[in-house]
Amino acid sequence: MIRVKAPILQLLLAVTLLLHSAVARPPSPGRHAYHPIRSVAYKPWELAQFHLDPFQLTHMCIECKKNIWDSLLGCEIQFNWDDPNANQSCTCHSRWQWDGATRTQGPLNNYSTEYSACKVERGAAFQFKFIDLSELSNFGLELTHMYKDTENFPTPTVANMFAQTNVTLQVVERSNTSITYSSPSDCPVKANITGVTI
Repeated sequence: MIRVKAPILQLLLAVTLLLHSAVARPPSPGRHAYHPIRSVAYKPWELAQFHLDPFQLTHMCIECKKNIWDSLLGCEIQFNWDDPNANQSCTCHSRWQWDGATRTQGPLNNYSTEYSACKVERGAAFQFKFIDLSELSNFGLELTHMYKDTENFPTPTVANMFAQTNVTLQVVERSNTSITYSSPSDCPVKANITGVTI
């Protein structure tokens, strides 16, 4: 049997209790933030829990037309974009050329993989880009909205929200010289927020 002296046992007990309290303590709240209207103190970890509504994309349409003098179809996407979190909206469009068959991005399907600006103002910007566009009826979009948030912060803060969504459109018209796809007018495409930078 091993005998341990009482002072060593007391030291071990004290170290165990200190470690236990260090692990069990909640994070230090530091400075409390205050809601500008309600004057209620919020802890930093409460402020980090945003409840964001998805972006709403409506009246989405892709139209491709072929001119007699051009071998490629001229395509354009257009849609309305509403951000209920910022109470702001805009209309977006982008153009590219397509041979009508190529599914990958390149000279025969040159949709942009860079952001296209829908609306740019001082301290605010709506931008989108294609993630893929292998089919006009089913493709992916990435969206970002940067704006000055005066509602959620006492000092106007630039917030940048990111979203991704898959879009499914229905064929409206198809002929030898044109193709048109559209979303149902009563069914908005919802893009859930995937990230926020402040």
